[in-house]
Amino acid sequence: MNKKIIRFLVIVIGVIVIVAAANITMRNLVVSKVIIEINYRSSDHIIVRKDIERLIVSRFGNIDRKKRKEIDVEEIEKYLGSQNMIETANVFLTLTGKLYIKIEQNIPLLRIYCVDGKEFYIDYNAEVCNTRKGRAANVLVVNGDFEEKLEAGKVIDSTREPVTYNVYKIARNLASREILANQIDQIYYSKKDGFELLPKVGDYVISLGGMNDLDKKLNKLVYLYKDGFMKYGWDEYSHIDLQFKNQAICTKK
Repeated sequence: MNKKIIRFLVIVIGVIVIVAAANITMRNLVVSKVIIEINYRSSDHIIVRKDIERLIVSRFGNIDRKKRKEIDVEEIEKYLGSQNMIETANVFLTLTGKLYIKIEQNIPLLRIYCVDGKEFYIDYNAEVCNTRKGRAANVLVVNGDFEEKLEAGKVIDSTREPVTYNVYKIARNLASREILANQIDQIYYSKKDGFELLPKVGDYVISLGGMNDLDKKLNKLVYLYKDGFMKYGWDEYSHIDLQFKNQAICTKK
């Protein structure tokens, strides 16, 4: 047999042996440490390390000191990624036995109080998320005649939950305008009058009404904050109505 062929076969067999040995080593590798990293992306901390630990133990038991072959990394990643308030999960084991669990938390946009007494967060992707006792996010508060049934883990739909979807659209529009994001604290909805905005500072109500011309209405409000209120202040007004075309009606107290 040609020496080159023999040399090639020896190399191939050697590689196979090394790979097989490495796989055996990895399968028997013991988890020396579990490292949980949560990326909040400038949001408030709603989930914490203990929540992740509790989820893992409840489903997989204590994984610390277990061998790699006893742990399904992909299954852990899939399970965590499906949990409420977790947008993405990345789980991997290093050659030194460290098990990394990297989590990205959902970014809450608003907190909605429904007429049935339930409350939820809705994140920037329109997903309904459970609230956590003792851990409140500093977001828009939404209340009023919200009768639609919401379920954690579901994405709100404009056909199935039209009123909730509309308030989500308003909140996204407020968040995209820095001055309004800093000024508006609450959104209120009533079947009779539609949507109203309540400010963080000042004792007045802002009427949006329906969803028609939403951009134009909010642009008028931006103008009021930048120019009108900067000159005259807002303390003397009790009501601002944005429902009229090309104007904002300000009612004095």
